[in-house]
Amino acid sequence: MDRRRFMTAAAAAATVPGVRAASEGRILLPTDTPDELGFRIMWYNPGRPIDKSTYRLEVDGLVEKPQRFDLGRLRSYPRVEQSTRLKCVQCWSARTTWGGFRFDELLEDVKPLTKAKSVRIDCADKWYEYMSLDEMAEPGVMLCLEMAGQPLTDQHGAPLRLLAPSKYGYKSAKLVTKITFVEKGGGSMACDIGPYYSPSGDILPGYDHPLDLGPNLRKKIPGGEIVAY
Repeated sequence: MDRRRFMTAAAAAATVPGVRAASEGRILLPTDTPDELGFRIMWYNPGRPIDKSTYRLEVDGLVEKPQRFDLGRLRSYPRVEQSTRLKCVQCWSARTTWGGFRFDELLEDVKPLTKAKSVRIDCADKWYEYMSLDEMAEPGVMLCLEMAGQPLTDQHGAPLRLLAPSKYGYKSAKLVTKITFVEKGGGSMACDIGPYYSPSGDILPGYDHPLDLGPNLRKKIPGGEIVAY
């Protein structure tokens, strides 16, 4: 859903807990052809799907109680659902219903230290993002386990991804494997790729092509989360 530089598949077979061995399963490849929901699929590193049975979300850094969460634990949090349009910096978007939980559920369990002001989010494809705790608390920001009424698919970043509606898709990190609480945030992997990426990822005024509504539509947007359609 976000622009990610294509690198070799071999480089993606990193030793991330829960990532399948090279002989098991397919490689997740990018495509510019929209899927049935109108989303394009992009990756920083094409790689193997994450094995849900061994997946653990590692949460550490400036916290009192660093922990590793399996999917059962994450699914036990109070479920929220919302219809949100995800906007790509490449000038397209698509809307669907997302399901998951709010970030503050994790805060209750790991208990961040008072000097923790941001988080670094690391992903199985070696992508990373920084978000401030204030940004993670914004309305609509959630950690997603579901999409369109079904469990999140491998192509869309299963088993866990971030959703930040007011920011371009590259901030909505996929294949999330680790969240580290830090005193000071930073940019992101995106800022190393091209000048059209900003550290904040805020959606700017301009134009949008909603691929879920048709192949040739063009709509003017005021900036921020797209709520008009």
